[in-house]
Amino acid sequence: MPEAIGSGCINHPSVEAAGRCKQCGKPFCTTCHISGPTGNFCSEGCKAAHENFTQRAQQLDSMQKSAVGTKLWFLGKKILFFGVIIVIVGFVAGYFGIEVPVLSNLLRSVTGQ
Repeated sequence: MPEAIGSGCINHPSVEAAGRCKQCGKPFCTTCHISGPTGNFCSEGCKAAHENFTQRAQQLDSMQKSAVGTKLWFLGKKILFFGVIIVIVGFVAGYFGIEVPVLSNLLRSVTGQ
């Protein structure tokens, strides 16, 4: 339990507060104190609201991580696709004797010519 904070409890103004609610910030005494997995609260309503907020934030975080993974997957596919296109263009150009400076040296080393 946190140390006294020098103000009165929201429900019992004559009793010195022992902490502040993690959800609303209001002071509470040891009688009103409600402990939850995410912190200390002044009421069951604040505890439920904070737990709902925490759960929703975790869902959004996992959705964001999933979206980033999907974007990276599609970026990798695009890079692979364009890489294959460049190789095909290089081989076609080499077949017809068209000199492509960067690709020509690469094709010579691959084909051994």
